[in-house]
Order: sequence, then structure tokens, then C-alpha cells
Amino acid sequence: MQNNLILRLSNGLGNQLFMYASAFAIAKQLNRNLLIDNETAFESRNNIRKYELKHFNISSRIAPDNFKFKNFNGYLYRKILKRIDQFKKNKSFLIEKKNERKVSHYSDDFLNFSLSKNVYMEGHFETESYFKDYKNDIANEFSFDNNIINTKNDIFQQISNSNSVCLCIRQGRYNDQEKYKNVSSKINKSWTFTLEQINYSLKCVENLKKKLNNPKFFLWSNDFSNLDKYFPQKEFTFVKNSKDMGYIYDLYLMTLAKHYVVVPTSFNWWGAWLSQNRKNAFILRPCDSLFSEFFLNNNDFWPSNWVKIK
Repeated sequence: MQNNLILRLSNGLGNQLFMYASAFAIAKQLNRNLLIDNETAFESRNNIRKYELKHFNISSRIAPDNFKFKNFNGYLYRKILKRIDQFKKNKSFLIEKKNERKVSHYSDDFLNFSLSKNVYMEGHFETESYFKDYKNDIANEFSFDNNIINTKNDIFQQISNSNSVCLCIRQGRYNDQEKYKNVSSKINKSWTFTLEQINYSLKCVENLKKKLNNPKFFLWSNDFSNLDKYFPQKEFTFVKNSKDMGYIYDLYLMTLAKHYVVVPTSFNWWGAWLSQNRKNAFILRPCDSLFSEFFLNNNDFWPSNWVKIK
């Protein structure tokens, strides 16, 4: 029987896309069958996240229950196995390494490990360095389910039929969890990050106006509060889809844009990376120094061919 790589998915959609793309490529390199644990990390009652890859035409199968660490007993069993794994010659866990600041980077150490028949993969793996040699395969894996595609939507037509530029502002970065919603320090930190994204985005808009013929700017956000003060709706179209269409459709619409101003969020990153126009697109991304307190969780987060704005 074929050896398995079992991916423990977690977090939101953008993170899940990174995890799956990296696991897909690593499984190919290790000649392993990729299975997806779509439950273990989402079991908590307080976890608002859920398995999202069902909206794509991925080829990997869901792992059977005997490859999942479900409920409290499974949680304890996993902890014990991970501790024992430190002393084993043939490793059963492929875990992304992080430094003391919880920052990671691309590593091909997995190619040198002696591995067990079944290996569990955990981590965020937020860099295309893991899967850049499989770009076409990943694009096929992340093609959208037919239920997501709605070509009759007015915004779809506007984005498709113009020299469209995708903008994205992430609000509430540090106070979106319930326990931080009313914490003033978190609120202030979030607003600082929002303002820094706005300043960077407006700088990019001026840059693209000089390079593009009649650009049309489309803005996505998880919260549009106060954004009309900075992005007047005479010039910027706010992409507000009904809740029943959801953010999967938002991601799909992003991929239709001709050009991109990317902020440091995994959701926005994937909108640009999956662009149907990526071979001809201007894709701008920020220099890390533009943000006073925010830092990326992976030193190799940005693709090398995206244009850095200082």
C-alpha cells in the first residue's frame, strides 16, 4: 500500500489554501498519497472556522477517521505521539519550524527526513516556495466549483469588462476575536494597521494610474466602515456581496481582476496568485517597513516577481 501524508487543516480560507498547496507539492516530491484531516482542528465549539476546500475541485481525499485525532482523547493521543516522535528515527510528524517570534521560512528539510509509513503534516507553510514548481497543478486544484461561478452578477461583469484593479483592506486585524473586541489597545493597534494599508494602497493607486489605460478600482474588505472617507465611491467600487454568496465568491471575483494591489493577508494573496490574468498583471505588494507593528509569519511570504512598493 502507498505511504500517506495526512494534512491537518486549520484556520481560515487563505491559510487552508497555503496548507493544501504546500502539502500537495510535498506529497508529490515524497511520492505519497495526500489525505486531508478536515475535522480535528475545527472541533472546538468556540472555533468559528470551518473546512473550506469543498468549494474547489481538489483531487485529494478526506482522511478516514482512523487518521484523525478527534475529540479530547484524540487531542491527548496526538500530544503524546508528537512528544515520542522527537526520539524516533522514522518521523511520523512533519511540522513547520518557527523561531522564537513564531516566524517561519521555506525549508526543504523534509527531503532529508527518514519517514514513517503515515506522516502527519502541521503548520501554515505560507510561501509559494513549496509549490512554485507545481503552479499549473495547484491552479487546477483550486479551480472553483461550478456552484460558485455566477457570471450574471453585475460586479462580475464590471470586473471582467474593464481594466480592473483589485484592492483589499483588512480591518480589525487585532481585535476581531470576541475577547478582544472592546480592548482599547487592540482596537488602536488594528486601526493603525488599517491606516497603514490605506496609505500604501493609495500610493499604489497613483502609481497604477500612470501605468494603466483607464484603470477601474475595485475594493474588497471584511468591514467597509469609514473606508469611503479614503476611497470615494465615485472612483472606487466597493465589492459588497450578499451573505449567501459569501467570501468564496469574493475570492473568485478577485481572480478576475486584471491587476492587483496586495496587502499582507493570505486571502488577498491568493486572489492575486490565482488571477486568470496573472501572466500580464501588475501585482504590487508592500515593503515590510510600511507597517509599524505588523510582521509576516513567513519570511518568504511574497513571490519574487511581485513588485515591491516602499
